[in-house]
Amino acid sequence: MIYDTVGGATLDSSFRATRLYHGHVVSCLGWGTHALAPLSFRGASYSGVFTMLPLLSGEGRAHHGEIMREATKLVEAGKIKVILDVAAYSLDTVEAAYKAIAEGSARGKLVVDIA
Repeated sequence: MIYDTVGGATLDSSFRATRLYHGHVVSCLGWGTHALAPLSFRGASYSGVFTMLPLLSGEGRAHHGEIMREATKLVEAGKIKVILDVAAYSLDTVEAAYKAIAEGSARGKLVVDIA
């Protein structure tokens, strides 16, 4: 499973990176025009989720909490692996983090320490 939080070209890359017959891409930023053919050719699937709706409207907030608790269990059991870039950033170096994303040199999620 790939959970995309970036959208755009990253979502398209996620479609191409799915596992044959068992891949699933979930995105919270799936708007725009995207080719679904890479998913079809792999027998994979896609779900778009607007994660902010329960938080903004209050409707479904309890169910959203259940989903997040289940996701936490999967992460803790090692069934979901978060890929983090080796670099860590602070608010003083956040521009370098944006640059790494823009240049495509970031691998995985970036951490920006705000403490």
